[in-house]
Amino acid sequence: MRTVQEVMATNVRTVSDTAVVGTLRDVMVEERMHGIPVLDAHGTLVGIVTSTDLVEEWDSAMGVTTVMSTDVRSVSPHTTVVDAARVMLDNQIHHLVVTRGTDIAGLVSSFDLLKELAGAVEAHESKPVAARLPAAPGDIVVIRGHAIGRAERRGVIVETRGPDGGPPYIVQWLDDPRREPHDVLFFPGSDADIESPIADDVATVD
Repeated sequence: MRTVQEVMATNVRTVSDTAVVGTLRDVMVEERMHGIPVLDAHGTLVGIVTSTDLVEEWDSAMGVTTVMSTDVRSVSPHTTVVDAARVMLDNQIHHLVVTRGTDIAGLVSSFDLLKELAGAVEAHESKPVAARLPAAPGDIVVIRGHAIGRAERRGVIVETRGPDGGPPYIVQWLDDPRREPHDVLFFPGSDADIESPIADDVATVD
């Protein structure tokens, strides 16, 4: 999973807490910025002003401390993109200041994270599905995870009824005390697979 430092903006502009709204608004418009951290005389992060804060027509001579948000959320450069998105969602905000110790390392926006997450989804969906060998009698069907509400269920394929070794299968579940074959419409996926027969498994089937 990629981290915030791989998607954040590093050319971060900051303003002093003595700046005025008019100057700040001009900077944000001219440089097309949507968030600027506010620092005090000691260089300490004390707030952030976003484009949302400037929606109202504030007096240009008003100090930035009047409009800035003081509850600034920050993350480290090593925070994952998903964790950063959770922080934004939990706090209903669109910007996170990325800090390394007491220094500002970058700024990440909800747009930066959305672009990254959308790219990850597209990359995942474009991955080719690995070719699988046809199933054959004696192969092991394995169902895992939330598909069955427990860790794993295994069974031996007794018969394949689909074309080229495809489903449906007749399966004898290894945990079935009645040892009755079942008709299973099964497609390999993230929660299910077909494995080559294992001697111990096969031995348990009459």
